[in-house]
Amino acid sequence: MGEEEYLEQLYREMYPLLLRYAQSALAGDVMLAEEAVQETFAIAWTKMDALRASANPRGWTMETLKRVIQNTRRSRDKAQRAAVAVAMAGVGEVARADETRVDVLYGDLAGQEGYELMKEYALEEQTVEELARERGISQEACKKRLQRARTQLKKYFEKNQGKVSPNEDRPTYTK
Repeated sequence: MGEEEYLEQLYREMYPLLLRYAQSALAGDVMLAEEAVQETFAIAWTKMDALRASANPRGWTMETLKRVIQNTRRSRDKAQRAAVAVAMAGVGEVARADETRVDVLYGDLAGQEGYELMKEYALEEQTVEELARERGISQEACKKRLQRARTQLKKYFEKNQGKVSPNEDRPTYTK
């Protein structure tokens, strides 16, 4: 049996089981689970020699999926920590933040205007005076909008991730 046929047979046999496992491990997120299973088989294709040499190819596939899920969780957690740092930032910058991913994941949580305001303030280090002038509003109105956006984002994370404190996870925030 050729490599393609071997992998296709394993895929047909294992896909439902792997998908159920991934969905359970990723809190029911069907899209992330499907991506994790697809990535698992992409890895299997690139490491076909190791897969075929394995005494237990089904177990090899499951262990690969577990590592993919760990990496997925790690990436998601990193993005969440970056968003919390943006929300909690008074002054400074978020170190190593993947800005595009943070935008996609959290851009709508504080309202697009509030989120953009927080991002410009925290990441681009613009002053309240500059932000207010750009928007044609008073500095007090700008401060209030920043405060509301931070509060909204903080509430989201407290509700979904437990208590959020500006002192937690210091490595992602620098002054």
